[in-house]
Amino acid sequence: MSNLIRQMGHVVIGSPDPEGAAKHLSDVTGVRVTDRDGDTVYTSSNERHHEVTYVPGNGEVIAMGLEVINAAALDTIYERAKSDGLQILSDQPIGPHYDRALRLVAPGGSVFELHTPIAANQTARYIGGGGARPKRIEHVNFWTPQIAAFKEFLEGVLGMELSDKTSDEVGHWYRAADGYHHCVAVLGTDELRFHHYAFDHNSLYDLQRIADNLHVLDEAMAYGPGRHGAGDNIFTYYLDPHGCLVENSTEMAHIDHWEPSVWDVSAGMAAKWINKWGTPPPPVFDTAGIPFAKTD
Repeated sequence: MSNLIRQMGHVVIGSPDPEGAAKHLSDVTGVRVTDRDGDTVYTSSNERHHEVTYVPGNGEVIAMGLEVINAAALDTIYERAKSDGLQILSDQPIGPHYDRALRLVAPGGSVFELHTPIAANQTARYIGGGGARPKRIEHVNFWTPQIAAFKEFLEGVLGMELSDKTSDEVGHWYRAADGYHHCVAVLGTDELRFHHYAFDHNSLYDLQRIADNLHVLDEAMAYGPGRHGAGDNIFTYYLDPHGCLVENSTEMAHIDHWEPSVWDVSAGMAAKWINKWGTPPPPVFDTAGIPFAKTD
């Protein structure tokens, strides 16, 4: 089945303080504020108009965006979503500077926006943003109580390809047409939770700079550095003001042809699937995350 998703798109987060959240993300990672519309603040790490958007809210995810291959792919997703009885929230873009979108509720309650490309109308180089300046938003990770149905959604509705999974069928990593190991990672758990979103960086030095920025802010990393087994990327994590983890990553595997790996989880969080370098995550890794906005 053809992959209908080109790449990771964007994330929209409801925040009690959109300006403060955007400033924190900029101070730590180096993304810049590209635009404002009333209380809405748009940020990006590259030429795209936005990658992480903050709107007024209470610390919840409004939508996770995935960029489709083309408009015809969006039509195909719409027909498949209708056929599967999925709840469609809107056929209008949630933000500016892209032409078409489809926002829907995936099995388990997570909210996705499938959309045409966001305009690359920003300069490649910019002044401001004190962090390392990542290359792009890389992936999202969330936990869902309906892992089997969600896998069918990714594969059957979006046409995404499985890169890796855990031996207990709890963890799964899916890639888009751009070939990076994953842009969506999901774990099966008892509750729905948006665990983290990640930025792709140029080098390990960038992750060092982020750690130093956190020190200046009198904060600290939540986990890392380490190297994930699934994806092979070097990582660090910190908590944003809402309690969501932000991963900063470099060297994610790029796939031309791939037989999905099955990672042994008999050692739990001390296993190599999560960190080849051996250090298991601290308790905050299990408790972090924010809810999705209610769609009722």
